[in-house]
Amino acid sequence: MKKGLTLNILRIPVTSGVITVYIEGFNEDISKGTAYAELNNEHVSATGFNKKKTIVRAIAKLHHKSTIHQDHHQ
Repeated sequence: MKKGLTLNILRIPVTSGVITVYIEGFNEDISKGTAYAELNNEHVSATGFNKKKTIVRAIAKLHHKSTIHQDHHQ
């Protein structure tokens, strides 16, 4: 039997909106996974073996991207 795609969703409220993180993979101890983070039409992804570190890396990338985007609009 083939299983469908399973995503975990994490929502983090911040002053500029809500960061939504979609987490896929990480099914086994040695399984690779991906975290997709989005905020205000900015999207980034991070891939790795450690679930917590990958989520943090995706949020850090999103923060970096959104601050650069804000700097260009000022």
